[in-house]
Amino acid sequence: MNNDEQHVRKVELQSAVSVEDDVPSWAWERDGKGRIALATLAIFAGRPGAGKSTGARWIVADASNGTLPGCWEGTPVNTAYLGAEESAKYIVKPGCRGAGADLSRVFFPKVTFGGEEVKFLSGRDMEDLTDALLAKQVKVVVVDPLMSTIGSKTDVNRNNEVRSLIEPWAKLAETIDGIVIGIAHLNKSGNGDVVAGINGSSAFGEVARSVFGFAKDPDSDGDRIMSQEKNSLGDEDLALTYRIESALITTDSGRSAEVGKFVITGAADRSVGDVLRDAGGAPSSGNSEVRDWLFDYLTENSRARSKDTKSDGAKEGFSRASIERAASKLKVVSESEGFPRITYWSLPLPKETIVLAPEDYTVHPVQSPQPADKAPTHEVTEVTEVTGLDLHECGEVTGAKSQSPHPQVSEGTGDVTASRLFSELCRYCGHRMSMDSDRNQGAHESCQMTADAKAADRPRCPVHNESIGRTGKCVGCIADVAQTRAAS
Repeated sequence: MNNDEQHVRKVELQSAVSVEDDVPSWAWERDGKGRIALATLAIFAGRPGAGKSTGARWIVADASNGTLPGCWEGTPVNTAYLGAEESAKYIVKPGCRGAGADLSRVFFPKVTFGGEEVKFLSGRDMEDLTDALLAKQVKVVVVDPLMSTIGSKTDVNRNNEVRSLIEPWAKLAETIDGIVIGIAHLNKSGNGDVVAGINGSSAFGEVARSVFGFAKDPDSDGDRIMSQEKNSLGDEDLALTYRIESALITTDSGRSAEVGKFVITGAADRSVGDVLRDAGGAPSSGNSEVRDWLFDYLTENSRARSKDTKSDGAKEGFSRASIERAASKLKVVSESEGFPRITYWSLPLPKETIVLAPEDYTVHPVQSPQPADKAPTHEVTEVTEVTGLDLHECGEVTGAKSQSPHPQVSEGTGDVTASRLFSELCRYCGHRMSMDSDRNQGAHESCQMTADAKAADRPRCPVHNESIGRTGKCVGCIADVAQTRAAS
């Protein structure tokens, strides 16, 4: 083949049989799910001061120590941090040190021209960088910020120009069989769309396979929120709270200083998109609103297709991701069946729940001796049908004969029945109550106060005098519907 033939463009068809397919491997996993896929570009996006760069250094530290949950767990890997806005000497290396990184596995790419250090440009220096990373077997690359690698002559708002300079980073992740994390800034748009809110062209969010948002929580003293806003190969239901804590380090000079350290503190009940919508005055699906809706929805429908649930939730203004997070928070039971597979959602029963079969409705008392100086215990005179709604919402025994929020009791002589268990469960959270005062009112004091606060802002049902939920029914009405369905 001569040189002319080598440079002729050709179009050929490749058989699917000759393509070797596979499932993705995950460089980072959280809550048993893949978050950043191997051989992909990920973006950490947030407003200035949100802690996204500190979060990237946390990934670098865990990867260098072999403690990052995912395909490298147990195997320390080499990393590279390309920083343009922050000094490697005063910020990046001290930050990696504070995060606990193995500094022998952290490298800082450096570009020189005519003996002078110059800025890295993806359009000019990518080939040399790739060779250097492969030589050191680097698996994690952080580019902080991603925008800095684009030349000044590029129109950052033109998709085709930016895409041609971003795609090489995605290709680099494939070549090194690792991941590239690009740091990006968010604009001041208040619509809550983190992916679309990345400064510059939409190509940033389009080329990346995963996007994470970072934001300060305005309703908390020091807490911040990290949430997954895009995951092309997995779920987008991740929302975490984190703090930037102080870590005391000693530098190579022997001097000591305090640096910020990224520390995850737990799960968040809203996403970065929710925070941005709140700040911008747009409708939000944050806090407990989406959980209240999902609980009411699954209570009324008993068992619903997840697709229909998300579709109906979207009509109420809730995003797919916020509904999935609410389902995780409520520990919704997910079951798939049939072909093609259909996934159904339903509410779970509390851990203490004992499911009674119809033939077990009549419970015979169990005699238990009592000292003469002890007060008599109570005997439940009636045990009726147990429903999933009652057990999840109230932890009570109800049915065709009684829908009272408390079991009917009378003074006895030491008789204890199985239904006594249910009277010790909080009607709101479903967990056992240890205080007599809580048992008397049927709920934990904190749960009751929260319920009263919510009920004060809602209209009340004229039949049951209970607060009306987002489904347009109160708990009593929903229980009546469940009872009617069970009877039919």
